Amino acid sequence: MARLGLTLPLVPRGAPESVAFAREAFDLGYEEIWTAEVGGLDSYALAAAAACTIPGVRIGTAVVPAQTRTPMVHAMAATTLSQLTHGNFVLGLGISSENIVADWAGQPFDRPLARMREIVTVLREVLSGEKVTFEGSTLAMRRFRLQSRPQGEVPIFMAALNRGMLRLAGEIADGVILNMVPERALPQVLGEVRAGAEAAGRDPGSLEVVARLHVVLTDDAARDRDIVRMGFGAYAATSVYNRFFRWIGFEAEAEAVAAAFAAGDRAAVAGAMSDDMCDAIAICGDEEHVAGRVEAYAAAGIDVCVLNPLLPESAGQRRLLESMAGVLDGTPEGSGGVVRGTA
Repeated sequence: MARLGLTLPLVPRGAPESVAFAREAFDLGYEEIWTAEVGGLDSYALAAAAACTIPGVRIGTAVVPAQTRTPMVHAMAATTLSQLTHGNFVLGLGISSENIVADWAGQPFDRPLARMREIVTVLREVLSGEKVTFEGSTLAMRRFRLQSRPQGEVPIFMAALNRGMLRLAGEIADGVILNMVPERALPQVLGEVRAGAEAAGRDPGSLEVVARLHVVLTDDAARDRDIVRMGFGAYAATSVYNRFFRWIGFEAEAEAVAAAFAAGDRAAVAGAMSDDMCDAIAICGDEEHVAGRVEAYAAAGIDVCVLNPLLPESAGQRRLLESMAGVLDGTPEGSGGVVRGTA
């Protein structure tokens, strides 16, 4: 069946409160926990805490920026988590954005496709237990071997938005992680993943599709769309997301966001996001509306619908958690979503 997951951390909760909330979600029937990372809590540490608190749950990272740690560090973290989850961990990596990688972490943000290809290649070799020496165009590793082995294989999922990265995910990844992708853009987006898989001689249906769904559970969508604007305006201003939004049909909004950001007008950045754009990249509405949208994602080919509650109040987060429990019970199998999403 298509599965329901929860994003951690939950803003503004800290690590202990986020993990306790995830335990509640698991008890209500949520099957997966996916940890995100921007500039707050460490994704791997949070995943480890969840693994120790919720035995049996599948845990993935959605996502860790690929370049802010070396492949050696990613591999050690993935090994640790595979053991803590008894082989039920997914390593989700993304190329991230220039502000996180270059401005905050001080790492190069260029040649994204080459970097991601080489990082995934090295990680697969290291996680297999081999001693690895690698000389690539963007990274190098000499004579490294893990001193402890993962429990089973560690699937590597790639976060992807634009054509090149989506095709690369289809070519080399075990799954693809989507963020802020409207249902109506899924055939367009998953079509690129399918093309990448087929060009590499792979079965597109073998790739799992995970979607992070940002939710504002509200009885006044007109009022609370501003939560989406304030939360994601800065994302839309980054080069990667700005190109993505232009590609899927929000050219005017993306252009206005970029101009406002260049002028240093953060209020205008948020204001440039139309109601249509807010409603497309997030789910804003009452329980019936949210449930319908989640079901629509599953029907369109998403294997794992990972909810991210945007309301910061504990009552609002719990209301969403409880109202969506079981929403995908009886939903047809999502596996092979890359195929169904392009039908």
